[in-house]
Amino acid sequence: MSTERCHKKVRFSCDVEFISTFANEEYDRTAQEVAKLSYTDMYELLTLKAEWRRETEQVEKQLTKPAPEQQKPCVISQTACEICI
Repeated sequence: MSTERCHKKVRFSCDVEFISTFANEEYDRTAQEVAKLSYTDMYELLTLKAEWRRETEQVEKQLTKPAPEQQKPCVISQTACEICI
C-alpha cells in the first residue's frame, strides 16, 4: 500500500439551474414489463451485432488508409534529402 496521499480537489459551479419536471401524481414512473426474447429474436440480434461490427471494422480500415494524394514519393537529390511520412 502506498504511503502517498492523493490530493484531489472537487469544485462545484456557483450557478445552479432548476428544471421543473412532472409531479408524481402527473407522471407514472412505474417500470414496464420487459418482453422475453425468443431464440430466433436473440439469434437475429447477435447476427445484426456481428454484421455491424464487420461494417465498422471496414469503415475504420478505410479511414486509416492514407489518401492517394497523401502518399508522396521520397525524393533524394544531391543537395537535400527529403523523408516523406
